[in-house]
Amino acid sequence: MPVVSMSSAEAERDLVVRLKAKDPHAVGELYDRYGKLLYSIVLRAVRNEATAEDLTQEAFVRIWARIQTFDESKGTLQAWLVTVARNRALDYLRTARRARQSVNIDEVTEDRFSYDREGASDKLAQERTVKKALEGLNPDQRKVIELTHFEGLTQTEIAEKLSKPLGTVKSLVRSALKVLRTSAAGDAA
Repeated sequence: MPVVSMSSAEAERDLVVRLKAKDPHAVGELYDRYGKLLYSIVLRAVRNEATAEDLTQEAFVRIWARIQTFDESKGTLQAWLVTVARNRALDYLRTARRARQSVNIDEVTEDRFSYDREGASDKLAQERTVKKALEGLNPDQRKVIELTHFEGLTQTEIAEKLSKPLGTVKSLVRSALKVLRTSAAGDAA
C-alpha cells in the first residue's frame, strides 16, 4: 500500500488536534517545526541569547497552556505562535524597562523631606490636578489607567484580569488618556 503524505495544512490541523488533546509528542513536533523561528523572533527583540532561550521556552509553555484558545478560522498556527512569542518578548522588555525606571525608596524618602515650601506647593497643585483629572474618568477608564500605570500591567494582562476583550481594553485606555490630556490642557490654560 502506498504511503499517502499529508499536505502542510492537513499536517498543521493534525498537530493542532493533537496539541489540544494534550499529546506530549505533539509538543516535541511543534518545537521541532517552529523552535528556531520563535527563538529568532525573540532574540531579535531582546538581543541576548540566554534571555531569548528562556523566553522561547516560556513561550512554548504558554502555547501548551493556551492551545485551546487557538482558532484556525482567525489565522494560521504559525502566525499564532509568532504572536505568542513576540508578546512574551515584549512583556519581558516592558518589565525590564519598568525595573530600570523604578526609583529607590530611599531617594523618594529623601526627596519627600528635602523639598522647600515652594516645591511642596507645586507638588500639591500637581497632585490636585491629577486627582481632578482621574475623577473625570468613568469607572472602567479609571480601572484600566490604575492597572496600567500604577500596577504596571500590560493591556493583555488587564484584558485577562477584567475578563474583557483586548480591543475593549485598548479603547478604554485610549479614551481615558484623551480625557486626561484634555483635563491637563484645561488646567494649564
